Amino acid sequence: MKKIVLALTLFAVALTGCSAVEEVNRSVDYSSDVVAYINDASRWAEDLPQMAQEAANDPQAQEKLSQQLDSIQQRITEFSQGKPPEFAQGLHEQLAGYSSSLNTQVDGLQQRIEAGEFTPEMLKNSEVMQTLENIRGMMDQFQQFGQ
Repeated sequence: MKKIVLALTLFAVALTGCSAVEEVNRSVDYSSDVVAYINDASRWAEDLPQMAQEAANDPQAQEKLSQQLDSIQQRITEFSQGKPPEFAQGLHEQLAGYSSSLNTQVDGLQQRIEAGEFTPEMLKNSEVMQTLENIRGMMDQFQQFGQ
């Protein structure tokens, strides 16, 4: 009987240990995904103004801008499908809210491009750049989880 209890105890400890390891791995993976996503947003914030300026008079640059906006929306969708660990739920919801807003704002820009009404000022005056800054501003909060 003692052997059975000991075996069950060891089995339970092993399962708990595996669960803890899985949770740590999931947390590390999620943190890496968030950092990559925020780095992407930083790159977009740097690249989009120049791309918009070039798109003002060049149809090929306008197509490139449109493709970049499509890529941004695809990345937002990919990120939004991720599941955060429990400890990051609140921050994830905040980041997901910014991402949802960004997706809507980018959609509006896409519609203006397709209608031939796009100007660089539209990007400058849109909320896109502020939303990207909000996303970038969350980096410190997520990096604190790694400490």
